[in-house]
Amino acid sequence: MDIRKVSINPWAVTLPLALVAAFLAVVSLSLASYWILSQQEYVTGFALLSLDKEESIPALFSTFLLFADAIVLLFVATLERDSRDGRKWQLLALGFTVMAMDENLALHERIIEPMRHLLGGGKGGSHLGIFYFAWVIPALGMIAVLGAYFLPFLLRLPRRTMFALMTAAAVYLGGAVGVELIEGWWREGHGYRTLGFHLLVTLEESMEMAGAILLIHALLRHLARRFGDVQLHFEGAAAEETMYAPSPTAPSSVQAASPHAP
Repeated sequence: MDIRKVSINPWAVTLPLALVAAFLAVVSLSLASYWILSQQEYVTGFALLSLDKEESIPALFSTFLLFADAIVLLFVATLERDSRDGRKWQLLALGFTVMAMDENLALHERIIEPMRHLLGGGKGGSHLGIFYFAWVIPALGMIAVLGAYFLPFLLRLPRRTMFALMTAAAVYLGGAVGVELIEGWWREGHGYRTLGFHLLVTLEESMEMAGAILLIHALLRHLARRFGDVQLHFEGAAAEETMYAPSPTAPSSVQAASPHAP
């Protein structure tokens, strides 16, 4: 049986992701600043590289990060399936899959206008202040419910894992909801084509990307501390070896190991 070992270092995974996120934030803010100060209607590459556009490279990268979170969570859920909290890990994996789909399709944007009408702001959301982007209202309710549901699960985790997950959540939600509230207030009072608004957009999206990357890092370190070595067995290998080898051999396997975190 040929066993290969692949070591996964959390920093080797997340540091490149962080550098890409920082690069996208700098490029987006630079193009936005030029677009505002130059008074040009069209700036080459702005729509493609803007953090504020849904169909852009930064949006695709954010979707990728959330899907990566979902994949790592699914891996943890598979290893934890027989534990008390196996179902919670599965729900988190499902939740991040939904979040990634929402990030890609901007589904939450579709409830803004209906919520504005409910609040009496009418089309365009006048006089709504921090609730200009009105999707944050149901989002705050959902966060409260899910927070109460998952809190006992978080408190049962090892202390370092718990704090790491809570930090990632605080950074992500602080951007996605907290900065979004301020962003809405600024957008209503000062407009879209202002440097202040795009600074807030950059802060919001940067915090979202940072939170997603912090979660990947926290989960990989949790795997390293909780399991150390994880062996993957590829079941189709036995049949192939029987066909081509003179004598039967055991199924081949690949061993993936994460280094033990301090």
